[in-house]
Amino acid sequence: MCGIAGIYVPNGSPAPDVDMARMAARMRHRGPDGEGFWNSPDNRYRTAFRRLAIIDLATGDQPLVDDRNGCVLTGNGEIYNYLELRQRFADYPYRTEGDMEAVLAARARLGGAYVDDLNGMYALAVYDRRAHALELVRDRLGVKPLYWAELPEGGIVYASEIKPLFASGLIAPEIDEDAVNAYLAHGYVPGPRTLYKNVNKLEPGHRLSIDADGEMVIAPYWRPRPASDLPKDAAEIENHLIELLEDSVRIQLRSDVPVGMLLSGGIDSGLVVALAAKHAPKALRTFTARFPDGVDESPLANEVAARYGTEHTVIDVDGYDAAKHLGALAWYAEEPLNDAALLPNFLIERALGEHVTVSLNGTGGDELFAGYGRYFQLPVERRYLALPGMLRRGLVEPLTSLVSPMRAWQLGRAELFETSRGAYLHQHSTHFPPPLRALIGNPMPAPSMAQADAVRAFADIAPGAGKQTAGLAADLGTYMVDDLLTLLDRTSMAVSVEGRVPFLDHRFVEAALAVPETMRTPGDVQKHLERKLARAYLPESVIDAPKQGFVSPVPRWFRGEVGRAAEKLLTSHDALERGWWTAEGIRRLMAQPDRHAYRVYSLLMLELAVRTFTEDPLTESAPTASLTEIADAA
Repeated sequence: MCGIAGIYVPNGSPAPDVDMARMAARMRHRGPDGEGFWNSPDNRYRTAFRRLAIIDLATGDQPLVDDRNGCVLTGNGEIYNYLELRQRFADYPYRTEGDMEAVLAARARLGGAYVDDLNGMYALAVYDRRAHALELVRDRLGVKPLYWAELPEGGIVYASEIKPLFASGLIAPEIDEDAVNAYLAHGYVPGPRTLYKNVNKLEPGHRLSIDADGEMVIAPYWRPRPASDLPKDAAEIENHLIELLEDSVRIQLRSDVPVGMLLSGGIDSGLVVALAAKHAPKALRTFTARFPDGVDESPLANEVAARYGTEHTVIDVDGYDAAKHLGALAWYAEEPLNDAALLPNFLIERALGEHVTVSLNGTGGDELFAGYGRYFQLPVERRYLALPGMLRRGLVEPLTSLVSPMRAWQLGRAELFETSRGAYLHQHSTHFPPPLRALIGNPMPAPSMAQADAVRAFADIAPGAGKQTAGLAADLGTYMVDDLLTLLDRTSMAVSVEGRVPFLDHRFVEAALAVPETMRTPGDVQKHLERKLARAYLPESVIDAPKQGFVSPVPRWFRGEVGRAAEKLLTSHDALERGWWTAEGIRRLMAQPDRHAYRVYSLLMLELAVRTFTEDPLTESAPTASLTEIADAA
């Protein structure tokens, strides 16, 4: 787990003078264990590497130079099946014992098809010295990030985070207002764009190739689709899924440093622990977070830990001191997220970092086994749709809009469940639908819905898949990658901890998407199939427990110091001058914290990102100022 950065300039373009050490320094938190650099003789390719040592502690430094094949590799992440690859390509002249050199071995034997044989989470930069060509590759599910920007005179600059791009001095930090609009609609900025002009995300399962003439091609090498080899018999399907998940857990336990398991009281993490216990050479180390005055899942987690004899630790985390941390978290996150789990996850990862360097968790179970309510039509919507369409659209909704525009909008979205599953997902997760935009005085028209675009793209490659499956795939390509995985990457790497996600092994994802909806959620029971799979491994109390999650006490935050600072920031001259909201709109939200606190939080994280990266000098490390201090200086 590391951070990479680089600059590539094609023939005929001037090679700019770039301080690669400065770029690398902006992501030191991703790799505190060392750094490495490589320059081509003409400086047309330069790359930097920050290392978090996980596998091959002695010889695993980068960049890796393959003199025989003329390649230079820098990679962030882990190739989990590296042992199998090293054995398969045993004739390669290895100089390390690590996972990344297996990429060079596979590429030397398979050419461009090497990506199909990689199992892991990774962002790779492979430079061909003979052809003066560069290839960037991002893992299939987008667990690891990779950002890039095109240079005005030709070529690209890339990095694991956005900060190194700005630190290069080649990219100006400017806000893209279309991205602001997308953020308000989604709570994150859907890829491939970012909040900043000219800065792009390389999307999951994609690679970018640029040659000596400056010709650039970006294309997918993998997209989420149902597996074609799923067994037909229900019992065989269940066994197949468990075997795939167990193998994912097995290879993700590979590490030369301490590994821990984040164990909540839920099915996803419990199942990961149960399967890991079969392959761990000694007692697993498990950790459960407990929040004061919050939901306490430690009793359920204790049951799982006791069953599998883990070395279990309950960590008490104070999630109320948000004013102290939000400024720093905006720096780590770089782009705003409306997901208020950012702070509790950061505090959990920080506590984990005192014990382990690698942590496995259950991210992905909800998206693969339909664990959210938005995958099912609400009963009130079903009853409403029983009314004739002309009556609904011609009378009920217009009259309702006179009293409550928000209620009218909610009624109008009901039929999307059948007509546009992607739009339905979006409308049931957005914080700022048209009535709320009007409330805050935002004049922007609602942008295209990323989930709807994703459902249409999925239909092109899996035309026979059901609507629920299409919705799951859409969330995997939008909410999962640009919210959950971004949050995991930023909060774990902020404290130099590697987060691993066994549910997102591409083999398991493809198999889970191939499961018929009637087997996945019969009777519209969320996660029915996963519960059935888990019954052989987990206590009944865990299986039957209601779904919980990391819930930040955001309304409570906004009744105190955070609220006062947020209102000051959001109604400052600079904030209002942008025209994204009005002072009266902010006051309307602040007047009802129980109803609107999460929306205020969304706007606050946007404001902090804008101030941190476009109005203040870029700092080498996370700022230490409290939210109140930031507001007082505004």
